[in-house]
Amino acid sequence: MNKEIKYCLNCNNKVYGEFCSKCGQSIHTSRVNTQEVFRELGYGLFHLNSGLFYTTKELLLRPAVTIRNYLSGKRVGYIKPFIFLIVCGVIYSFVFHLFHFFPMDEMNKHEGNVILEYVPIYKLYSNHYSSMLLVLTPFYALFSYLLFYRRGYNYMEHLVMLSYLSGARIFVLLLFYPFIYLSHSQFVYLVVNLLAEIYFIWGLSQFFKRSSWFAAIFKVLLLIVLAVVTLLVLVIAIFLVFKYYHFKL
Repeated sequence: MNKEIKYCLNCNNKVYGEFCSKCGQSIHTSRVNTQEVFRELGYGLFHLNSGLFYTTKELLLRPAVTIRNYLSGKRVGYIKPFIFLIVCGVIYSFVFHLFHFFPMDEMNKHEGNVILEYVPIYKLYSNHYSSMLLVLTPFYALFSYLLFYRRGYNYMEHLVMLSYLSGARIFVLLLFYPFIYLSHSQFVYLVVNLLAEIYFIWGLSQFFKRSSWFAAIFKVLLLIVLAVVTLLVLVIAIFLVFKYYHFKL
């Protein structure tokens, strides 16, 4: 007896298995109801969480191998790089607002740090760290692409790499946030930030290293400086243009 021919509800293609060979949709679809919504929600959250934890663990332990795996096509189990960066940024902002403790605000209250009040870009960077990393990542990728052009990776591949490492750098801060919160210490906060920066530099250098650690680290430090300076120049230029037109009006 011939089996009943099934058609994909998404593209109307003939389906001979559990999934459509043309668009990939499962044949097991049903009318949207409360049960279906909760099932899909649970499925999505489970896969997001499992992918997030696995990707974070792999990036912290072996960043270069993880990124090479993803770029070479081994992507099962990994959360998408841009989603990873955004999710880490959202969690970072949620945690800091949940506990109503912003380390840089506390540091600026101490005598000797008054000068920070006169550096708007620094205050913006420190109080909106995750958002600033989202903005900085394309600049990191641009200078990474230019400085390591001979490695054969295109700009989007550099953007994937920097998205993963920037997200993991945010996670390092989240990992040590309890120590920052409980201690209310400038020193602890600075040490944790230093650890996050060292991780970022180490991950990039590990990925690009060929024969010399010195050469890789030097280029990585250079790309970081170039990216930050470029963003700073753009911010100042936009501010001056806005101020000029505001003054004319």
